[in-house]
Amino acid sequence: MRFLMMLCLLPMLCNAAEDAQSDANIWKGEGALGFASSSGNSDTENLNASLKISRQHLQWKHSLALEAIRNQTDNETSADRWAIKERSEYQLDEQSYAFGQARYEEDKFSGFDHQASLVLGLGSRFLEDARHLLDLSLGLGYRSIKNSESGDSEDNGIVTSDLIYEYKISESATFSEIALIEAGADNTFMQSETALLTSINDSLSSKISYLLKHNSDVPSDVEKTDTIVSISLVYGF
Repeated sequence: MRFLMMLCLLPMLCNAAEDAQSDANIWKGEGALGFASSSGNSDTENLNASLKISRQHLQWKHSLALEAIRNQTDNETSADRWAIKERSEYQLDEQSYAFGQARYEEDKFSGFDHQASLVLGLGSRFLEDARHLLDLSLGLGYRSIKNSESGDSEDNGIVTSDLIYEYKISESATFSEIALIEAGADNTFMQSETALLTSINDSLSSKISYLLKHNSDVPSDVEKTDTIVSISLVYGF
C-alpha cells in the first residue's frame, strides 16, 4: 500500500523537479505552527504543525498536505497523530475536474495503526466569487486499515466525499470548513476542520481551528470521536 502511494506521488515530484528549473515562483503554500506549554498543578505541552503546497499549470493542479499533532500532560501523551495527503486534479471545464488522491494517516489513539487510501473521482467548484468558495468532490477507491489491538488488516472498497467551503468575512478574516468522508464496509471515517484565519500582514496570519475526527467502528476501549482545538501562526509563501 505504501509503495502504491509513492507511485501516486511520483508525477508530482517529477513535475516539481522540472518546474524548479523553469519557474520557481509557480508553487504556492503555507506552513502553520502552534505550540503551548503550561506548568504548575499540571505540566502540559501541545504541538500542532502543518505544511501545504500546491501548483497550478494549464489544466493540472497538484497539492500536498502534511499534518502533525501531539499533546502531552504530566508526561502522558493524549494525542499523537500525523497524516499526509496528495491530490492531483485535471480540469475538464470551467467548473468540473477529475482527480486522483492518496492519503496515509497514523494516529496512536484512534485504535488503528494506520489508515491508507487511494481514490479516483470527479469534482466541481459550484461557487467561486469575491467572498465565497464551495468545492465538492466524490470518488471511489481502496482503503487499508490495520487494527492496533489485534494487528489485523482490513482492505476494502470505499466511497469518498470531500468538501471545501470558504467565506471571506472581511479583508483580513476568512472562515473555512474542510470535510472528508471515507465510507467502507468495515468502517466510516469522517474528519472536519472548522477554522478562522485572521491576517496579521501580507504573509503572516493567526488561525483558530476545531478538528473533529470520527471512526464508526473502533476497538471496545477506544472513543469513536476525537476533537482538538488549536491556535497557530500561519506563514504563506
